[in-house]
Amino acid sequence: MGNFVNFNRLLIDIHMLVDTHCHLNFKAFNKDLPQVIDNAEKAGITKIIIPGAKLESSKRAVEISQKYDFCFAAVGIHPHHAGESTTFENEFKNLVKQKKVMAIGEIGLDYHHYKNYPAVSENIKRQQKDLLLWQLDLAKKNNLPLIFHCREAFDDQLTIINSFTKSSKQNLHGVFHCFSGEKDHLRRILDLCFFVGIDGNITYSDNNKLQEMIKYIPLDRILLETDAPFLTPIPFRNQRNEPKYLTYIVSFLAQLYNTNPSKIMEITSQNALKLFNL
Repeated sequence: MGNFVNFNRLLIDIHMLVDTHCHLNFKAFNKDLPQVIDNAEKAGITKIIIPGAKLESSKRAVEISQKYDFCFAAVGIHPHHAGESTTFENEFKNLVKQKKVMAIGEIGLDYHHYKNYPAVSENIKRQQKDLLLWQLDLAKKNNLPLIFHCREAFDDQLTIINSFTKSSKQNLHGVFHCFSGEKDHLRRILDLCFFVGIDGNITYSDNNKLQEMIKYIPLDRILLETDAPFLTPIPFRNQRNEPKYLTYIVSFLAQLYNTNPSKIMEITSQNALKLFNL
């Protein structure tokens, strides 16, 4: 699959392109954010969603969104930061009311054992679950969609979402960012009417499993993401990712779905506008 697409400079008639997950609030962009924003505009990116990972980055997402017209914020606490603070509730309740906050995220569960870090203990798993439930409730009370992170925890996370939906008698809306589960997890996510986020790692030659699974997702359930500064697509892998590289994901998906890039852009952009009420 690595040779499936010719990644020469793309000449795409861009009408609208939405990067629904881009960490412009991270320190990787501290020195040249205005240039990165300019690069994105020149590449045809018309809207960017900036998700938070904890309180500080959520505040920064809101700050950037209020400075740049086509940037919007999501606020939330990533599972990596579960247990770091117990005094965030009131600040998030105020932050979520700020102008241009369009979602709660990124939130979820992460049981992956990262290099140079201890394995995730049962206590940390419990803290992650408690934090996830609190943020689901925050989204429900504010009628906002959710941006879900999930890694090696799909069964637990989907069980929590199902239980919350049944007990609250209210359907949740959102996207599973950078999907990495199994085919059954994908089926359950689609059955719950969630969107699926597709990132630059779809272009990697060692990602055949994901490339095959993606074909089972209807285009009207896909969102485009860069996850910048991470997951830079081919041919720029191992460099810092930027929103301007979203066009390379478009090109790859067009080949994968045997359609033209304009159709990928049109449908995924409409999906983003619908979910985030942009």
